[in-house]
Amino acid sequence: MRKVYIMVMTIGVEALILWAVSRILDWNFVDIIFLGGILIFGAKWLFSLYLQQENNEYIAHIKGHTGQEAGRIKPFEYSVSSVDAGLLLFILGSLLITFATYYTYFI
Repeated sequence: MRKVYIMVMTIGVEALILWAVSRILDWNFVDIIFLGGILIFGAKWLFSLYLQQENNEYIAHIKGHTGQEAGRIKPFEYSVSSVDAGLLLFILGSLLITFATYYTYFI
């Protein structure tokens, strides 16, 4: 139940942030939700990748300069948490909303 609550809160916060951005830029909310959702998910994914890369560089630096074992270098494996699942559900929902809104343009 806690994971569902976190997913719903993630979707709500993301929608609120994108709504505020759409008001600041004076754009329609529908125009910004799909690409904004992808942008937020991509930023979180790239941040996770960056942290893993920095950790691997630190471990290699310690091993190279001192010879001490500071851990092992691991490949990047992205694991889906409740927040990530909420972000992905928001992207899926926003894709459906965007497609339904602009359906006449796709035909």
